[in-house]
Amino acid sequence: MSRLGPVYTLAAGALLTVALGIASAQAAPAIEQATASPIDTSSEAEAAETATPDETPDEAPTEAPTESPAAEATEPPQEETPTPEDSAAPEAVDPTPKKVDYAGVVQGNGGLVAISIRDGKAVAYFCDGYIEAWLKGTAENNTVTLKGKDARITATLGGGKAEGRLQFKNKSWRFSAPVVKKPSGLYRATAQVRGARIVGGWIKLPSGQSVGRLALGSGGAGESAPAFDGGAVTWYGIQLQPQEPDAFIDTLNP
Repeated sequence: MSRLGPVYTLAAGALLTVALGIASAQAAPAIEQATASPIDTSSEAEAAETATPDETPDEAPTEAPTESPAAEATEPPQEETPTPEDSAAPEAVDPTPKKVDYAGVVQGNGGLVAISIRDGKAVAYFCDGYIEAWLKGTAENNTVTLKGKDARITATLGGGKAEGRLQFKNKSWRFSAPVVKKPSGLYRATAQVRGARIVGGWIKLPSGQSVGRLALGSGGAGESAPAFDGGAVTWYGIQLQPQEPDAFIDTLNP
């Protein structure tokens, strides 16, 4: 009996140790469950009911800062900066007369010259009874430039007259032609007779002095024209009706 006592004691201790381990393993889950905090779902449900579509329980809505009425009232008005179009200078007006007629004597030649202007277009006629020239050109900035067959005129306008130079072939003369009114001024007549084209030109001054020439075609063979008194002109039985520049300024072909 004395030999079995220690054996029983060791066996009993081993059994006790196993029993305690089993009891500890079964008790641990119960402790973990007892110490875990239950989830409170009531607060989440209340937050979901009170939250707006644009808001969440965790974030508060943010708004952009606005200026107070006082700040708007005290802010000074902004001045507009002028654009290049606003600051551009107004376009200058051309001083050239829209409708005017000049006629005068060619210095050193004794013939007459007449210039007529209509809205920037210009025609001129030079004649001394023996030679003649029709010219056409433009007028702007109180300057007129005209060209014709073997002829050229350049003149400045102002002070009620046209002053400049007339060049015809290899000759050149100066002239001064004042403004004139009807019946003075420049006239032209054309006619077609038996296949021949007749062209006549006249210049009449306020003093009564006049000159003209009739030719077969512009610049063709011809002779001095009968005096022009404002009406029809008869030449070798052919009746011609001289016209003012308005009737031929667009169709003249020197």
